[in-house]
Parts: sequence; structure tokens; C-alpha cells
Amino acid sequence: MPTNIIVAEKIDSAPFDDIKSIKGEMIISESYPSYLVDESKISGGNAEWLFFPTTENEIVSIINKMKEESNMITISAARTGIVGSAVPFGGAVMSLERMNEVIGIGFDEDAERWFLRCQPSISLNEINEYVKFKKCDPSQSIPPESNWVEKFIEECTMYYPMDPTEMTASLGGTICANASGARSFKYGSTRDWVRRIRVVLGTCEVLNITRGEYKAEDGIFVVKTAGKELIIKAPYYHMPKVKNAAGLFTEPNMDLIDLFIGSEGIFGIITEADIWIKEYNAQMSCVGFFRNEEDAIDFVKLLRDDENLSPEFIEYFDNHALNLVRDKQKIDPKFVNMPNIGENVKTAISFDLAYSEEDIEKVFTQISVILQRCNSSLEDTWCVYEDRELERIKHFRHAVPEMVNNIIAERKKQYPSIHKLGTDMSVEDKYLKEIMKFYHESLKEEGLEYVVWGHIGDNHVHVNILPRNLEELKKGKELYMIFARKAVSFGGSVSAEHGIGKIKHEYLEIMFGEEGIEQMKAIKCKFDPHCLVNCGNIFPRSRCI
Repeated sequence: MPTNIIVAEKIDSAPFDDIKSIKGEMIISESYPSYLVDESKISGGNAEWLFFPTTENEIVSIINKMKEESNMITISAARTGIVGSAVPFGGAVMSLERMNEVIGIGFDEDAERWFLRCQPSISLNEINEYVKFKKCDPSQSIPPESNWVEKFIEECTMYYPMDPTEMTASLGGTICANASGARSFKYGSTRDWVRRIRVVLGTCEVLNITRGEYKAEDGIFVVKTAGKELIIKAPYYHMPKVKNAAGLFTEPNMDLIDLFIGSEGIFGIITEADIWIKEYNAQMSCVGFFRNEEDAIDFVKLLRDDENLSPEFIEYFDNHALNLVRDKQKIDPKFVNMPNIGENVKTAISFDLAYSEEDIEKVFTQISVILQRCNSSLEDTWCVYEDRELERIKHFRHAVPEMVNNIIAERKKQYPSIHKLGTDMSVEDKYLKEIMKFYHESLKEEGLEYVVWGHIGDNHVHVNILPRNLEELKKGKELYMIFARKAVSFGGSVSAEHGIGKIKHEYLEIMFGEEGIEQMKAIKCKFDPHCLVNCGNIFPRSRCI
């Protein structure tokens, strides 16, 4: 059989009345309001049904029932996304929160790697706790007759390295969004850590997709269902060569699994996933301080090119971000329990390194050499490796977004519709200095308050515009569009890690144009012909009905 052909499984539906559900828009809005929002904070969410399935059979039953009623289905789990993907606008919410178990652990002998098999709603924190403390028993070996659990217990400490900042995020959600975060600099995005998925399509049939088994031939996949063959044409638009979570993935001879990873759930519901895990190494956290942004960016380039240091991530904080920390330290020294940041410091670069006791002095020497080339030194750098100190550095990194959110919360008291505008754009390496200069000059020219931080190792910083009134909100939105166009002109992405969801449709069109959106729509209509599942994510529902 050609490698581009996959046979879908037909499974029975469960009795609909046995599924835990809530019916009625009023009771859901009054008693279950958290299922109508996510971290995007967009308003207007509403639903007539709320379901809590526990099996694929129940999911199939829900799809069939909602098809009869012509109701959309919004998939929900941890609701940690910030682009509105889990916010329903009518129809039903299908919460997967009761599908949150580890199924088992196995070892792929061909890849020589350990993997964990999980249900979709388990959180990243729960995954790492399970792996770290080895909360497995022999019955969880994959396959069941193997002894992989016993061998795993004898292994060194392992972990799942994906770190999209919010570790309460669900595994299924991070796969649908191809989530990444800081550690994508070294470890790539979620895509690189998914071995296998099971997904219930909008057709009510199930695909079991293991990486490497199904590859496009001449850009075509064939899905054999009970009723007919689905001819799936992989998108043929140009993909940016940068960190990217915008739109459907494509590449020549692509793997079928990669069409689903990052698809924001528009084809169906992931019910199982195998994810790779790896050995954990001791970490050292560092924050280097610089007197200007140019020196800091030069340091970033030298650091990421150093194969011996091989940083886990490289994060950036501009002078506005450091001013927030300095001001907070003056009134609440315990909030950021670190040494005071000097007034002559304009930029900071935070990075983590794996190390061993034997090579720690060598690591310090290498860092010192690079710092000196960029007009800084170890004396101007925080370096820690004990658990308590590592937590303090982590808090420092997370303090800035927390303070920004507090500022906006205060302003909303006067202007309820006001909100921050946070960019999520990446560019090619050669344009890093140019895009940073463009951000600063444009924002200063408009007189807008802003803070910049983020994953500079991937040329992916978050420009947070903090409007002080509704006029500035309008200016900020216009500038956001300009930034998106500039990033794309620099070979970049309009969404490097958060996806498109329901609030960034217009930016996706900047990247892929009308024709690219049509290519995505065509695949959606094959896998979900009644346009039921996660409609409005990536592109408006009006495009596929």
C-alpha cells in the first residue's frame, strides 16, 4: 500500500443520554461561566450545550447529535490559550477535562527514545510530575506484555521539555496549537515531540497516526473511510523559515501527523497522544545586564552560536520592562527578591544552561568571554544553580507580564473596553536588529507606552502596547497591523507561538493571502464536512459553510 493512504476506523457511538451534559444557555452562563471564556478575555461566549465525554464513543455520539441539531462544537480543556480558540459562540462546548490520564509508557526501539501515552486533558505539570516521580506500574507498559515500566523506573530522571510558560495547559491544547515557548530555541516546538495521535474526525471516524507511517505523495493524502475515499491535498503555500504557529503546516512529502499538529482543532478531537520524553540535566540560570540594546543583541548572537554552551533558551527584557521591576523593588523589595538593578542598565538577557559539576568553571569562563566582547561582565550578571535561587530567577522572568496585566486591569476600571496589545511575531535572524529598531522608533513616534520582552533566541519578542485611553487603543491596533506586515516582509510569522484562534484572522491573511486560506478551508471541509468542530478558529466559519 502506498505510504500516503490511511484507513479510518469506524467506532460505535455511546448512548447519548448516558453522557454527562448540561443543557440551556441560561444555566450554562449562570452556573458554568468559566466554560465560556479563555485567557484571551474576549467576551460574548455562549452555548446551548456543555458536554463532559470520557470516551471516543461518547465523542462520536455528541458529534452525531450536534450534527442533527446543526450545532457547532467548541473543544475545551484547560482554556489557557490567549487567542479565543476555546470561546464558544453558540452551539456546544465539549470539555475533555475528564480525559486526563496517563495511559502508559513505552520505548520506541527504532528511535531509541522513551515515550508517554496520554489522554488529551492531562496538564504539562501533571506529565512532568508523573515522569519525575515515576508514578507508573507494570500494567502501564506499552505494549502490555513488555517490561518497559520496570526498565523505565531504573532510568535516570526524565522530563517533557516543552515549556509554553503556562504549565497548566493541557497536552491536547498544546498539540492543537503547536505550542512552544522559551525552550523552543533548543528543543523546537511541540511538533518535534509528538510521536503519535488518535483523533476523532468531524466525520465521526478515527485516525490513528504514528509519525513516519503516512507521507504525502505528490502533495496528496488518501483517507479511506467507511463511505468513500477522501482526497486530501496538502497546502502548497510558502512556509516561513522561522518559529511559527500560524495556519496549517506544510512541506514537501509532509507527514500526515504534522497536518493535525497546529491545526487548532479544526479537523477533529485528539483523544490520545504519544509524546517523547528525555533525560533531565541540572540547570544554571543567568541574567546578563547591558548598557544598550545593541550590545545585548550582539550577546544573543554570540550565545546562540556557541555550540559548547548550547543554552536552553534566551529571553529579552527592554529598558521599560526593567523600569517596572526597579519601580516595584522600591515599594515592595520582596516581590522581586533579587539584587537591585542599576539605573545605568538598559537591557537584560536571561538564559539557562545545562551543566555538570565537572564543567561548571569552564562554563563560567566561556560566559565571561562572551560578556566582555559585548561590554558586560560576570560582575554585571546573576548566575544561580540552587533550587531556591532558580525559583527566584524564574519569578523575575514572570514578574514583568504580571505587572503589565496589573497596569491594564487598573486602566480597565476607567475604560472597560481597553486591553493590552501583545505581538507574537518572529523574523529571520538577519532582521533581528532591524525589526527591534523599527518597533522602538514606531512606538516612540506614536507616543505609546510599551514594554518588550520575550524569546529573542528565536527572534521572537512580545511587544506589549499599553494604551492609556481608547484613542491610544485605536493607534495601537493600527500599529499592530503595520508590525505584522513588516514581520512578514522580513520572512517572519504573525504568530510564532500562540496561534490564530478567533482574534487574528486578518493577520493570517497577511501571511498566506486569500488563496492560502482557501487551501486550509478545503482540508477542513473534507475532514469536517458539516463544519461542526472548532469553527471560527484559524479562519471565520463563514468560509466553510
